[in-house]
Amino acid sequence: QPSQTSAGSAVTAMTPRQAASAGDSSSQPFVTASGGQMWRSGRPYRFVGANFWYGLLLDAGRLERELDRLAALSVTNLRVLGAIEELPPPSAHAQPAVQPRPGEFDEALLAGLDRLLCGARDRGMTVVLVLNNMWQWSGGFASYVHWATGEAPPPMRSGASDEEWQAHQAYATRFYSTPAARALYYRYVRMLASRLNSCSGRRYADDPTILAWELANEARPLAAVEAYRAWVEEAAAVVRSAAPSHLVALGSEGPTPWPRYVRTDLRADHAAVDYVAVHLWPQNWLWYDPRLVPPESGGDGGGG
Repeated sequence: QPSQTSAGSAVTAMTPRQAASAGDSSSQPFVTASGGQMWRSGRPYRFVGANFWYGLLLDAGRLERELDRLAALSVTNLRVLGAIEELPPPSAHAQPAVQPRPGEFDEALLAGLDRLLCGARDRGMTVVLVLNNMWQWSGGFASYVHWATGEAPPPMRSGASDEEWQAHQAYATRFYSTPAARALYYRYVRMLASRLNSCSGRRYADDPTILAWELANEARPLAAVEAYRAWVEEAAAVVRSAAPSHLVALGSEGPTPWPRYVRTDLRADHAAVDYVAVHLWPQNWLWYDPRLVPPESGGDGGGG
């Protein structure tokens, strides 16, 4: 989540559910999940991952340089933003948008995503594609609610106040219970899954470079727990129908320091997907302050 002030980390674990594409994994180049383990070509599949969310926005030269650097660091899986929706000003968000208006797509940016998948494939990497966002920095839920209802979203500027964060979340969670907003999202999902990659000639749904489709970045239920879980189940089914060979992930933070407000439930929220990935923000959540680490401990702070 680039709007946060420190780097977070993701922790991944398997759910007991088998992927819809599982079966005899020894004959499949796709990553599957069964028995609490990921598999590829009949062997356990493990990886070192990086949150390369901005990859589709890079020009070809910088993309190649960054992929080479990631490969040199032994990174073998990339989590990449697969969608950016336009959002009205003054909210701070990534530009340009892949989807500036409902059903209109920026071919140049999608070609950048094509290149990223081919570059990852050439380096033996896999990719997790993130399809939506709780937060405004890529448009996400707020854009879909805005398009479906015509109501302006509350502003989320850089350095937003706590009140602005809460107003945004209340608006964004309306996505779960707004059928027209969800329908626009599913149209994008189906478009991307059926897209023919311009550099590989392969449909995204048929590309084993894609490890999984992530329904949304850090989706939170808040007060809409029932609608949230219904959306997870519905969205997972749409993705599986569009890309049956791939895994499906939720993208939730998992447990947070504010359980009564955020209202995530690790087991219940992930019942319809193939594996669990949680996000940790130790500095943002005030679990760790590098300024309080004594210099002799190897920290980057000056003591306190």
